[in-house]
Amino acid sequence: MGISGNEGRCAQCHISYGWTDNTFDFTDTSNIDCLICHDSTGIYKKHPSASGGGGLPAMMIDGELTVVDFTDLQDVAYGVAVPTRANCLACHANAGGGDNVKHGDLSSNMVSPTEDMDVHMGGQNFTCQRCHTEARHRIGGTTAVHSYEREVSCDDCHSTTRPHSGSLTASVLNIHTDRVSCQACHIPTISRDMATVTEWYWDEAGEDRTNVAEQYGRSTYSKLKGRFVWRQNVEPTLLWYDGNWQRKTVNGEDTYDEAGTAADPILLAAPTATIDTAGAKLYPFKKLIGRQIVDSTNKRVMLPHLFGTKSGDNPYWAKFDWDLALQDGAAYTGQPYSGDYGFANTVMYLKVDHEIPPVSEALTCEDCHGVTGFFESLGFDEDPFGI
Repeated sequence: MGISGNEGRCAQCHISYGWTDNTFDFTDTSNIDCLICHDSTGIYKKHPSASGGGGLPAMMIDGELTVVDFTDLQDVAYGVAVPTRANCLACHANAGGGDNVKHGDLSSNMVSPTEDMDVHMGGQNFTCQRCHTEARHRIGGTTAVHSYEREVSCDDCHSTTRPHSGSLTASVLNIHTDRVSCQACHIPTISRDMATVTEWYWDEAGEDRTNVAEQYGRSTYSKLKGRFVWRQNVEPTLLWYDGNWQRKTVNGEDTYDEAGTAADPILLAAPTATIDTAGAKLYPFKKLIGRQIVDSTNKRVMLPHLFGTKSGDNPYWAKFDWDLALQDGAAYTGQPYSGDYGFANTVMYLKVDHEIPPVSEALTCEDCHGVTGFFESLGFDEDPFGI
């Protein structure tokens, strides 16, 4: 779901008070919700509906979830503390609208993971901020996505030149580090403990289906969002990455040249690097395919109005009329809309950095070398080691 026109929904996680439309003042620090990160009581919640004021707090009153006055939050305020994994994952695990839906390497199970799930958070009880350090509340992360203070890297703690030691095999592995990231070998699979969405078909939304099947205990259909395919033990896709991305953005790079078929899907997000990009390394990415709504005449990926009435009277999640939702969205965002819509096949890639298992589970030489077509798929003419 895109932000513009749907701000009230996005504000359920984004740290804001009153973010309901495009008039929100991002320079006013009094609009920042400190408690969503610093609550230690576990009772603080944001209101889940557009009537909640775009990120305002909510509490149960007479069995109903109600927006509360700030003066009623005294107990929560007295319980502020350094953020825990539970604070961070309350939002980050639910990116994409549900637990582990989007990223695939961040689920609610990471609040208390085992060592097999993640050697850092489970084996050594790392907090999120052990790696995602901050300066004046600017938190380290992926600079290509948000305005973080700095890019977090394995190199912050581990040696970049000789990370492996003690054997001839180790010296051979060290040769790889110029072109291969730590994550490429040390995250052989993701979503080992909880399934993630790998396919998402918006074109099937709007139906009142019964007897909906489940995969790994997760529903495969939502009237609001369409059909999902869930998977566990997902093998990431290896791509060249140097910190730069190409993405579809509203009124930016939102048109497409691809056919929009399964064989030639529209690329929504991917790193720009290739084998020839200086400084690029192979990193693991979750591949997410699906079908998204487009303007078939203008060949433009569209942003429909889905939620609330701040940006129009016809949200799809109320009227279930794609044309009206696109008219609302176009009027609000300024995207041109011909009135001719359809659905096209799409693909996007999401970088994964978590769910690092014990070293015994890392990829071995045989997982890449000697595998037919593996190196050719990465841009090599042949196996560089001639195996």
